[in-house]
Amino acid sequence: MSMYAVIYLKMENGKTLQNTYEYASDGVVPQIDNLQAVPIDVISIWMESVEKDEVYFMSNIEQENGFESYGMLQEQDIEDIYYEDQEFKTCYVGKLNPHGTEIIKVLLKEAPDIKILSVRTLQADNRCMLSAIIHALEFCIEQKVDVINLSLGSCGSTSSRLKELQQVCERAIQRGIVIFAADNNISGKKSYPANFENVIGVVAPENQKEFCKVSYKSRVIEFSDNYVYVPDKMRCIIRRGNSYLCPFLAGLFCRFVNGNDAEDMRSIDSFFDFLEKFSDTKNISKIFFDKNDEKERYSLQGKKVLFFADDMDYNNLQMYHMYQEICDIRQCFNRFIQTSFEEMEKLLTGIDVFFIGALSNQFINHNQQYLMRLLDILLTLQIEVVTVFPIINTYERMLLTQESDGTIKSIYK
Repeated sequence: MSMYAVIYLKMENGKTLQNTYEYASDGVVPQIDNLQAVPIDVISIWMESVEKDEVYFMSNIEQENGFESYGMLQEQDIEDIYYEDQEFKTCYVGKLNPHGTEIIKVLLKEAPDIKILSVRTLQADNRCMLSAIIHALEFCIEQKVDVINLSLGSCGSTSSRLKELQQVCERAIQRGIVIFAADNNISGKKSYPANFENVIGVVAPENQKEFCKVSYKSRVIEFSDNYVYVPDKMRCIIRRGNSYLCPFLAGLFCRFVNGNDAEDMRSIDSFFDFLEKFSDTKNISKIFFDKNDEKERYSLQGKKVLFFADDMDYNNLQMYHMYQEICDIRQCFNRFIQTSFEEMEKLLTGIDVFFIGALSNQFINHNQQYLMRLLDILLTLQIEVVTVFPIINTYERMLLTQESDGTIKSIYK
């Protein structure tokens, strides 16, 4: 279902605006009949930008609270709006393209305490004009943000446009803003702004042996793969691409900074030091489990393993049967969910690995406290934990495994 529409308006008698043309894709209620003879006074704040032929951004409807336009936008379920190239472009709640929403979910998964300023640039087909990115960056500079995540890039824009994009990135960096940008998913094909100087480029090169490699000079972070878990209340989502790896790292950076001002490049160097240290095999093996690595898979050989999953669907059964061939593995969900935490310790006697399968979203969302207590018991008993989805964010897993000398490995980021 698409919830994106473009509405063209023109002045009528200098006092009102009239909807002369409208595109409404499937699922969008047409508004052309409701937007006739709209008094300019209602949208006077927009018209200031129109008359100067400037871009007008409304990143959230609450930005209009207190103005006459607020009620009109509420009635139409409009979430954000901007004026560009002599067009008003509106974005409706629940729009078709979920890319931006999923990026925010990944950011919040890694850094739940950050404040998000969302500026939409991509259209429903995941494309946009380079001018939209430039204007969005200018808006972020005006809003004095600390970190910018750009899960997008350009490969074929004109040199003059790229120069303009580079200049606005430099202005942001000079003002202490840290920019993360996803590089092209095609190996060897560069994307911008990811490859601009001092912009932190994020990429997962093919056939990279190191789990994570950083380049201080070129400001690039390379990961061995870019499969990322996207939290969602309705379904389990695994996405692949540098677009999703980028907010994973931007969120990890925000959590690393932990409220400190990221005003100089030393904080980035410290973050790179942190990544480099934790990318050591000894450390990374405590928080990530590479299911495609035969050596990793056979690390469970001969061990006693409990398999915990609320729904033994096809994926869980496939994993369960695969490990049945190499270790003593047993299902334990029904027994554990009905047992007190005190009794759990008895059930865990002699267990080497506790494998948390692909839990349903419903179970994860309704049993956070239970899962945290379960992890606490497992770490206390120094039982190795393997999870399909990350039950807790990467930085917290890093801290917990350092403090307890335990392991909480996640298959997906």
